[in-house]
Amino acid sequence: MSSEISEFINKLIWENSMTDFFWNYRIVNTKTANGGEDWYCIQEVVYDENGKPTGYGDPCLGSESMESFGDVWHMMQEAMTLPPLQEEDFV
Repeated sequence: MSSEISEFINKLIWENSMTDFFWNYRIVNTKTANGGEDWYCIQEVVYDENGKPTGYGDPCLGSESMESFGDVWHMMQEAMTLPPLQEEDFV
């Protein structure tokens, strides 16, 4: 894992230290969903306390207010700045 990604994950862990896990949006190459061929999609990714991705699922594209929806959109844009995860990256 690159130091840039590690720093990003450590920042998220620090900001979410009230829980045993955290999540963000990431691009995941879900080849099994496409017969073994590359299939990149945005997912909600959950990490353990060490920053290791442990699972992913379809993203929630809604929010309780327009202001917080902007946060959702920003988080999805942030996912585009990070390298995609591969299915084998998950525990």
